[in-house]
Amino acid sequence: MSQSPPPSDPAREYLAHASDLLTQTVFASLIGGSAFLAFCLLRFSWPDVYAPRTRLLFAAPTRLGKTLLGWISMTLSTRDYDLLYSCGLDSLLVLRLFKMLAALCTTAALVGLFVVVPLKVLLDDSYPAGTSIYRQLSTAALGSEHPLVVHFGCAYVFTALVYFYFARFAYQALALRWHYLLRLRHTRPARSIMVTGIPAELATEGALKRHFESHAGACRLGSVEAVEIVPRIAKLGVVVRRRERLLRAIEETVALVLGNPCTAVGYDREHLVALLTTHHTLGSPSGVSDAHAEALQLLRLWSLPRFKTARGERRLAYILDELLPSLRKFHHADGVVGEARRHWFASYDGRAERSSSVGFVTFGDAASAHLAAQSFTFAQPFQLRTELAPEPRDVYWDNAALPLSNRMVRGAVALATYALMLVYWLTMAFLVSTLVSIDSLKGYFPRLPELADRNKWLRGLFQYTTPTFVLSVMNSMVPYFLTWMAQASGLQSRSMIQGSVLRRYFGFLIANVLLIFTVSRTVLTDYEKWVENPALIPKLFATNLPKAAPFFMDYIILYALGYYPLQLLQFGSIMPAMLRRLVCHTPRQFADSLRPNSIDWAYILPQPMLVFVIAATYSSLAPLIFVLAAVYYVIAYVVTKYLVYYVYARQFETAGEFIIPVLKLLTGSLWHYYCLIIGLCALNGAIGYVILLFPLLWVNWYLLSTVSSQFYEDARYLPLGLLSTTTSPTLDDNSSIRPIWQGSQATIATESGAATRPSHATSTDYLLPHVLPTRLGDFVDSSERPSTWFGKLWWLAKSRVHWVWALVFSKIHIDPQSRPSIFYQLDLLNDDPEQDTRAELTLGQDQRQARSEPDEFTDFGQSPTSLLDGVLDEGLAFYEHPYLVSSLPQLWLPMAKASL
Repeated sequence: MSQSPPPSDPAREYLAHASDLLTQTVFASLIGGSAFLAFCLLRFSWPDVYAPRTRLLFAAPTRLGKTLLGWISMTLSTRDYDLLYSCGLDSLLVLRLFKMLAALCTTAALVGLFVVVPLKVLLDDSYPAGTSIYRQLSTAALGSEHPLVVHFGCAYVFTALVYFYFARFAYQALALRWHYLLRLRHTRPARSIMVTGIPAELATEGALKRHFESHAGACRLGSVEAVEIVPRIAKLGVVVRRRERLLRAIEETVALVLGNPCTAVGYDREHLVALLTTHHTLGSPSGVSDAHAEALQLLRLWSLPRFKTARGERRLAYILDELLPSLRKFHHADGVVGEARRHWFASYDGRAERSSSVGFVTFGDAASAHLAAQSFTFAQPFQLRTELAPEPRDVYWDNAALPLSNRMVRGAVALATYALMLVYWLTMAFLVSTLVSIDSLKGYFPRLPELADRNKWLRGLFQYTTPTFVLSVMNSMVPYFLTWMAQASGLQSRSMIQGSVLRRYFGFLIANVLLIFTVSRTVLTDYEKWVENPALIPKLFATNLPKAAPFFMDYIILYALGYYPLQLLQFGSIMPAMLRRLVCHTPRQFADSLRPNSIDWAYILPQPMLVFVIAATYSSLAPLIFVLAAVYYVIAYVVTKYLVYYVYARQFETAGEFIIPVLKLLTGSLWHYYCLIIGLCALNGAIGYVILLFPLLWVNWYLLSTVSSQFYEDARYLPLGLLSTTTSPTLDDNSSIRPIWQGSQATIATESGAATRPSHATSTDYLLPHVLPTRLGDFVDSSERPSTWFGKLWWLAKSRVHWVWALVFSKIHIDPQSRPSIFYQLDLLNDDPEQDTRAELTLGQDQRQARSEPDEFTDFGQSPTSLLDGVLDEGLAFYEHPYLVSSLPQLWLPMAKASL
């Protein structure tokens, strides 16, 4: 009988990790399973809470079935063009990103389990004699640093897989964005640019219009339809917001008196609104106007039964006495706003001192806007800078009028604040990670280590589940602070704020989770060593990051099986809304609590991006992590698809502009993996492997600095070749149309013949072969075939390299000029007269303000004021300042019981 392996046996150590992995799976399944079952049951009782978008009268999704698990099949069967029609391109591309990452992790898992793990077992001779094959396979799959040759080869294989999937997805996103914008080329946002740094001599609408029209010939710009310069009206905004607060106070007072819905016989809401909104005119010595006196009389008549008693009448008299001053203040604020609006447009003479240095210019066609956004028409740095305008709902009007100098100062302060927050938060995570460990807790619970050694469930709970849970709770508060900081930094659009939060939150997660949290215990243990010799810090990271593979496997399991089912319950947003419903009185409050929540990708995407970074970092050390990552992305896809289709509603649309930067962040995150593998090789003295791995760093740097930048620039603007044509040949998976590239011409081959059209070259065409592969001999002219044996060998090798290169890129490349089939499916829907999908595919549609089905508490008669305080969201459709032109909230009194 062979002796049991010593405690330091790596096989025994990783078998213990496998047991902990099972423990974490059970804990996460208990949490997620309970949340999943609760959601499946509660959605029948609260459909307005868990599927609020089904109430929309505009682009509403299909209503869910009545079976317990029927929502899963209905969610998965939802087609892409339904998502595009109902949710927009941003949601569709995020879901396709999850599908791509799931496919990438599945492919990497197959390679890891069936190639990398067997190679580790065959080539690793560090196992003690008598170690079983099961233990060797478990060690190789769960975390093994040997042999180095396997890690070296896996680095190149995994890099090739990542670049293959990322490049193909980038072409898909580019094609979808281009053709989505092409369909919107006649809308106002697609024809507008935002101008910042307007000099004083051009700070009037007429002067700015003449400036762009004077450059129309040189820049080939079309006519200018409209020019709006953002005015300086901060003081007016104070009055508008005060008006809204007074309006809500009046509505709450009336709802307190009448109830909602009002059950009084003869209740006439329209008549009461007319009386209360009549501006104050003295009609009696008491100072109360005739209309207000009649309104007070009707309020007494229609009041709730509890106000009919003697005590109730005294309380009602006190409430109505408090209502009169609020009415006077409201009418005063309403009169000030109305007078300010009339005076502004009546006396506006284009004076520069009344205007800011930011404006919007709308052209007659989208091509002129795209040309102007890329042109420099003023010979001064930092002045008259142009870019494509965000849609009106995307503009963050509180910062719209800020000058460049103010925004630069704000940005510097925000960056310094972010650095301080990062240091503070990382220090807190550093300390918390040590406090929740078993070694730290034994000072308070002396018997805890002994109990943990006896019970593997207890050990797994304190060693993996508790630290992961505490870390997740701490990290969940960070995006709110980052959002406030981005708003204070002076960013002028909500999409820019979203992008800033996404980048910084992703960087925070990498620093906090991947680096600090994994080495904090070792740092505290060896504190004196690395303080005396800071050169040991890289070695510390290279030594301890591989040992953290089991922790990150448990981290992914907890988020996949526990976090996403909890997302279905929507504790963070729906539960506060439900609590608000308990104290709601007015129709406005009920409408605000029942409307779909807006979606913010800066809160959703960083965590899945971190999972990719974790999986990439431990791809060769622990190949099993790709299986867990694939499961994570499948669950994330299903849950996110349900949330975006049935729960969330978009406030604004960027047409997928943030997807290419997300791919760039993921590509740059591979540096963590490369540094880890290079560090392992360097620590083991394999200098040859270190040198051979440096080309991966160069390729990654080249893709980040050149290729990703080219993709980003291409995605920002529409090619003029697409704008100049309304139709173009398209590729469909089920059609016989195929492109044959020959130089600068693209021949569209069909069953009936061939037609040639010019190729509108883009800046990413240099990545592609000039000819797609047909036969191996087609790459080199036979007349150029050399006669010497060396020349023949070189010619054969060159032709094979060209063939492989062309074959790979033929699989990656999707012609962005060809219209994706999803738009053909949308056009087929347009043939149905009952469905108008083109009306939905417009920038500026905020589904949160779309009308919903009324109920007994509210009729959804007015849109919310979530985008700009004091102004209805439905009025934010133009580039003129909402304080001057947009609709203001009006009195919204209780519903009548008999009106339903």
